[in-house]
Amino acid sequence: MGWTKNIKSGWLYGLYQKVLRPLEEKYFGGLHSGIVVKGLYLKKALKACLKPEMKMVLDAGCGPDAPLAALVASRYPFCHVEAWDLHLERDALLESSRRRNLTNLSFVEADLMTLEKTAAYDLIYSIDVLEHVPDFERVMDKLVAALRPGGQILMHIPSHDEVVMFQASTRRPADVYRQARTGDDHVREGFDLGEVRKALESRSVQVVDARWTFNRVTSLLKELYWIGEQRRLLGIGLLLLPFVLLSVWIEMHFPPRRGNGLWVQGIKRDTLFPRPATA
Repeated sequence: MGWTKNIKSGWLYGLYQKVLRPLEEKYFGGLHSGIVVKGLYLKKALKACLKPEMKMVLDAGCGPDAPLAALVASRYPFCHVEAWDLHLERDALLESSRRRNLTNLSFVEADLMTLEKTAAYDLIYSIDVLEHVPDFERVMDKLVAALRPGGQILMHIPSHDEVVMFQASTRRPADVYRQARTGDDHVREGFDLGEVRKALESRSVQVVDARWTFNRVTSLLKELYWIGEQRRLLGIGLLLLPFVLLSVWIEMHFPPRRGNGLWVQGIKRDTLFPRPATA
């Protein structure tokens, strides 16, 4: 929640410490409307597929603050979550992990292109990362190779069907709080659902769920959050939270035919089959 970074004392910061931070950490990973939406999809999938025998989890592209990695580690103490990102706020992450006693969470500050592990993880999730990656195909190779046979892969990425209702929301509000860094920008603006399904299936992953996310209402709420944060509107995430929860509940039960995001989930097969030759 960006505005909290600019409040160091006073009753508002005290309210955040006592009420909002536990709400973020325990349930949502943050009150940014986009994080809330993607976190809800991730939590729903993990509740169904993450079992006690699954010990190693990779957050592939966790973000500098690793909010969802910390959320997963706190909710599933039986597994170890390894959070990778190109840039990490390491001191803040370590302090937060100690405060929350997250001994099952570790961090790797590295490019996913350097991931060389084989059959190391029982579950891998990647939330809005592949649009930042110049070599999408190569990173997909590395993620699937790092997954054990029978393991699960969960992905959320932007859709090429994305519709923007307010151009002001396309400005990056993160620039208000920190300088832009390598990897922040998109190298492509969206993916086709069939393209992602084919990319996984050609790598011996059976796709078990593939759907659009961020229907028109959910996308509108996310844009309102971006605009509110740009204008430093205090509490905008909390203000929009009930409406975001309702909208996501509706789209989970009545999947949209098109949306601004894609959710794909697959299981790695025990037997590999050849990748199709590229032209």
